[in-house]
Amino acid sequence: MNASPAPTTSLDLGGTTLTYVPDGEFRAEPAVAYPSGHEDLFTDGLDVVDENGMLVLSVGALLLTTGDRRVLVDAGIGARTIPLVRPGTTRDAYMRGGTLLQNLHEIGVEPDEVDAVLLTHLHADHVGWLGDESADGAPTFPNAEYWVTDEEREFWSRPEHDGDPVGPRPHELRIVDARRRHLVEGSEPVEGVRAVRTAGHTPGHVAFSVAGTRARALVVGDAVHCPAEVLHPGMAWVGDHDAATAARTREGLADRVARDGAVLVGPHFPDAVFRRYDPAATPPLTPHAA
Repeated sequence: MNASPAPTTSLDLGGTTLTYVPDGEFRAEPAVAYPSGHEDLFTDGLDVVDENGMLVLSVGALLLTTGDRRVLVDAGIGARTIPLVRPGTTRDAYMRGGTLLQNLHEIGVEPDEVDAVLLTHLHADHVGWLGDESADGAPTFPNAEYWVTDEEREFWSRPEHDGDPVGPRPHELRIVDARRRHLVEGSEPVEGVRAVRTAGHTPGHVAFSVAGTRARALVVGDAVHCPAEVLHPGMAWVGDHDAATAARTREGLADRVARDGAVLVGPHFPDAVFRRYDPAATPPLTPHAA
């Protein structure tokens, strides 16, 4: 089968619901996305490429609903397309979004009902709906506070990152800074949601462990882009800031979800962002029945 961007899907953990809300898609040549190890995309029967052999990733956000709280984990890419021009690219590669707010509306959530945005990191495809660049940087989610690590915010404040096409734009940083909450290992922005340090992809990247009354989940952001990285943590993603640290982080996350029995939530995974990982099973990584 050919891979497709994941649809809107919900997971009830017991008292807490996670809903994947699509915004768009990501297409890249496998050998460009993984300069080292792209062959491992095809060794485990995973559906991760389209009919043209392009790697398919989903782009979106996670809505966490618990009690009367509505919280987003990341904020999509926004209504834009970012070309991904890399040496060796022979076909169009891009990140594209635009549907997050409409998809939130269709599940009954409006922007002013979002209480907080938990940011795994500050890449463009995770902060794109924070505000409207053409409206003086007015926040899309006017009542939200923003949780991000000091390491991540400091990294993107350096002059060498000004204008980086895959980094945050100035108005997005201003919006975050206006209502920023400091995020560290073990922070609990919402009851039952804890930050897990997962540096490597970026210096201040975090994942979020989410506990319900019946089950647990681990939202990994870009610590794991593609299901194949769970089975082959040494695969080197082209955009990882520190490839060696990123590989160790992936190994640790795979061990953690296997040990804890948590649902692995990969917001970039194609087809199904909710997965079960059991290294003793055949196959070891399967879509989780929501």
